[in-house]
Amino acid sequence: MYLADKRQAYHTVLAQLVTTLTAALLLLMVAGDVYAYSGLAGGLIATLANAFFAFRIFVRYTAQEPGRLLARFYGAEILKLVLTGLLFAGAILWIKPLSVGALFGIFLLVQLMPIAVVQLLD
Repeated sequence: MYLADKRQAYHTVLAQLVTTLTAALLLLMVAGDVYAYSGLAGGLIATLANAFFAFRIFVRYTAQEPGRLLARFYGAEILKLVLTGLLFAGAILWIKPLSVGALFGIFLLVQLMPIAVVQLLD
């Protein structure tokens, strides 16, 4: 196994964005607009949080300072979790009507995208 680099992180975020848009479009065609924009919100929450994490890690990446890199990983993960919670709270409070199943379902689908991207790039 190898460490992820900036290119792989950006490919993962791009794959998550494409998955979000594709799933929202499929929901629009199959289930209707409430499910589509609820799913879009869930997918965008996951994508934005992961893009924030990738940006925080790789903006000034230096492998010569492993202690600082580890601290940056922990800090970025904590901020990502806080951002995710705030975005979910905002979606639940402000999006009316909301399909909670579509919101969390597409969020989970998009969160699983890095596994597929790593398998494809390996």
